Amino acid sequence: MRRILTLWALFFTSVLPVDRVYAADETTPSSPDTPVNYYVSDDIGVVLRSGPTNRYRVIGKISAGTPITILQSDTANDSSEVRVANGDTGWIQSDYITDEPTVRAKYQQLLEENSQLKQQVEELAQDIADKDNIIQLNNNLQQQVSELENERNILSQQAALQKDRFHKDVFYAGALVLLFGMFLSWVLSRFSRKKRQSSGWR
Repeated sequence: MRRILTLWALFFTSVLPVDRVYAADETTPSSPDTPVNYYVSDDIGVVLRSGPTNRYRVIGKISAGTPITILQSDTANDSSEVRVANGDTGWIQSDYITDEPTVRAKYQQLLEENSQLKQQVEELAQDIADKDNIIQLNNNLQQQVSELENERNILSQQAALQKDRFHKDVFYAGALVLLFGMFLSWVLSRFSRKKRQSSGWR
């Protein structure tokens, strides 16, 4: 009779759903006190299960280096319930969890930093190009100012020469007028003297 009851018990437990058989394992999870960034370790990847042991069904897969959030831990089965960035949740072995960024995570971070550095370099190059354009424009303006100053100096010299020439022309014209007046007065005086002599005046 005892053997029959044992067989019935084994048969009854074997037909129960796996999730119900191992439900007792989920009743004593331990949650972390402080939030920490965790990653899947550098393996090819781990399977995501619906419960804390390998007898639960597989519901997905997580690639190595994927950032995860630990929701709760089952120390008895060395498993943890995690959530991926896309919102999927499930259980994986705690041995595959690390709080250090994996090589793939570091590589992705380096790619992002490299992209940011490239953008900063492009912005700096644009700023340098703009500064070079401003410097070139400033040099062109200074050259134009220098040319205008030279032209002004040349015009000033030409104006001074023309002023001196005008003064000389005025001086010569005045001298000629004076000479002509003196000559005219001499001629008139000679003419009036001859006229008096011819008329008999003394």
